Amino acid sequence: MEKRNISVDISEAYRYMGGIGAPDGSMRSELIGAAELIEKSALPRAVIKLCEIERDDFLSLKGTCLNLPGTSIEALLCDCPLCVIFCATVGNDIEALIRKWQIKDISFAAMLDSCASSAVEKLCDGIEAEVKGEYEAQGYCLTNRFSPGYGDLPICVQRDFCAALDTSRKIGVSVSDSGIMIPRKSVTAIIGLSKKPQKHFGTDCRDCELKGSCKFRENGVTCYGEII
Repeated sequence: MEKRNISVDISEAYRYMGGIGAPDGSMRSELIGAAELIEKSALPRAVIKLCEIERDDFLSLKGTCLNLPGTSIEALLCDCPLCVIFCATVGNDIEALIRKWQIKDISFAAMLDSCASSAVEKLCDGIEAEVKGEYEAQGYCLTNRFSPGYGDLPICVQRDFCAALDTSRKIGVSVSDSGIMIPRKSVTAIIGLSKKPQKHFGTDCRDCELKGSCKFRENGVTCYGEII
């Protein structure tokens, strides 16, 4: 567990706003300003844990309260005796910053929110790269990164992810009674470790639980930038 560097991908932040392609002109300038504020205000932290996978009626992680129901996660981890779980956050100050701007300028607040989403995803990308470097050197093959809410892995397991990682004490991340992560710009995920080569899937909408209510798709674009 340690403080980490943070960055914002402007094009990705624009996609989170429902934009298509790359922003230009005043939109790009404002997004750059929002990104700079996010990078200045963020306190990026993460906690990472190696776990042994147990198989009974469902998958569980040895020594934790975390059970992993659903066929999606079972398929992902079918060859994996071990996994890495982690939680990453950009911190509470980001929430305060966005709330402040919601009073002053709702449009700029939306840019800040999108930049914060990009920042936490970039943070997760960095953690995944670290895990890949460490465990590939030990002869392991890694699965894709997989989070609660993907496929049929229910979002409600966030609470047990956080309990297994002791996130409240270590990095200040908790889960509300309604299942929302606090701070909101936080992510939990799992990566399987196998001695066999793993098939990596492309990102698409087919198995996403939010497909029916996705704001990106309403605007003719996916959250990963594909025009539909």
